[in-house]
Amino acid sequence: MGTIEIDGSTPKLTIGNATAEDATILFDGNAQDFYIALDDSADDLLIGLGSTVGTTPAISIDENLAIKTYGDITMTGTTPTLTIGDAGAEDTAIVFDGNAQDYYVGLDDSADTLVLGLGSTLGTTPAITINSSQVATFAQAPVFPDGSIAVADLDIDGATDVGAAIVDADLFIMDDGAGGTNRKVTASRIKTYTGGGKIKQVVGSSYTTANANSGTSYADSGATLDITPTTNTNKILVHFSIPISLYRSSGSSCRYGYKVLRESTVIATGAATTSDYGMLGSSAEMVFGTVFNYTVYDEPDSTSEQTYKVQFANNESGSLTAQSGSNSTNITALEVEST
Repeated sequence: MGTIEIDGSTPKLTIGNATAEDATILFDGNAQDFYIALDDSADDLLIGLGSTVGTTPAISIDENLAIKTYGDITMTGTTPTLTIGDAGAEDTAIVFDGNAQDYYVGLDDSADTLVLGLGSTLGTTPAITINSSQVATFAQAPVFPDGSIAVADLDIDGATDVGAAIVDADLFIMDDGAGGTNRKVTASRIKTYTGGGKIKQVVGSSYTTANANSGTSYADSGATLDITPTTNTNKILVHFSIPISLYRSSGSSCRYGYKVLRESTVIATGAATTSDYGMLGSSAEMVFGTVFNYTVYDEPDSTSEQTYKVQFANNESGSLTAQSGSNSTNITALEVEST
């Protein structure tokens, strides 16, 4: 047999006679047979492998023009494109028909959004929705692999300012041991690590009235300083600078002792009875002048107002004058934040 040619202005080849039977064009190949046929029992047009209609179909088209494929589809070419829809006002979707769960990717035409979701009905249980401005909305919090977000991708410029001072309970993010594991850390831990030592307040006072003590008992110098700690764990660093003079009409020494007090508590002392503060010499009139400079680091353990002062006493009979010559005594106190 040879080639069959049908010519004319409207040539037509009809296979079948409208009876309930299959009609087939069979391609009888050397290694494989293929067929194009009407499966009359299913009312489907089939393209398949082999010579028996209905076995190993590749493509079927039903009476509603629904096309079903039974194998992989490969689109070749330099710019292959698969278009779903015809620009009509209707939803279009690809549904993944799974055993336990179905998923879809589709165009929700009424919202003009691309939706990825659970199930087979477009618009129900969406997971990701992308609008026409390319803004992606996640129905659940996305989960990213550890270390997958670079620091450069974190944009905090548009965040709302906390609007208040940082407190111990505030949280920060840290890379634990620089090993790539991110953990939260409270501000109180950062404060402890950095060692504290911040100066919370500075208070000063001055006093110029001369104050003489001619006895061997301790007496106030006249100058005081008051400071109120902000917390009971902070320390107070106090520095005294007091001009003093000692006078003795006769004798071989001219010495003094001191006490530094917080309220009535002695926090530092140099005893007058054994003190080497002053001067020694032959029996004669003696005058000694100096500036008493002393710094003490105190722990008052209180948030109440604290008063600091210095008391002096003579070792021998004589006279000690604080703010001698009405020169100014200066006291400075610094509240130091604890670690």
